[in-house]
Formats: sequence, C-alpha cells, structure tokens
Amino acid sequence: MNESYEHPSFEHQPYPPQGPPPGAGLAIGSLVCSIAGFIVCAPAAIAGVVMGHIAYYRSRHGRATGGALAIAGFVIGYLALAVWGIMIPLVLHELDKYGAFG
Repeated sequence: MNESYEHPSFEHQPYPPQGPPPGAGLAIGSLVCSIAGFIVCAPAAIAGVVMGHIAYYRSRHGRATGGALAIAGFVIGYLALAVWGIMIPLVLHELDKYGAFG
C-alpha cells in the first residue's frame, strides 16, 4: 500500500472569472440622445426616453450603474418631446396662415 498522498488536481477553476461590472453606457447614451432631441428632432428624444427607462431598470436591479443619469435622460427626453409637441403645431399653423400649403 502506498503511503504517499497526492493532492487532487483541478483542471478547471471552480467559478469562472468575473469581468468588470457593467457601466453607465446606456444611461449616458440616453442623456446624449435626449439633449440632441431638443436640437435635432423628436425621434432622438424618443430614443433617449426609451434608453433612459431601460438604463434605470437595470440600475435598480443592480445590473448596471448610472441610475441618476438615466433619470436625467428620460426626464430631459420627455421635456424635449413636450417642446416638439408644442412647436410643431405652432409652426404648421403659421405656415398655413401665410399660404405655404397652397
């Protein structure tokens, strides 16, 4: 009988190595799109609102950071949509008043 003890060999790690925690990329994108929604067009603000809500959900459940940026993103996006919702009818009314539509 062999009296020597051999240590067990581990060919694999018991747990896979963890990567860095997810960042606030979606929240930053939401803020950028929402600010661009004021200047460029309403679809950018819509994208900012959607990304902001997704980023906020992820931050609330611990899957990402940037909860405050996400809130800022969707609030600014909603404000941009409100501005566009007021401005478009006013501009169309003025254009119609001066005969731009025929």
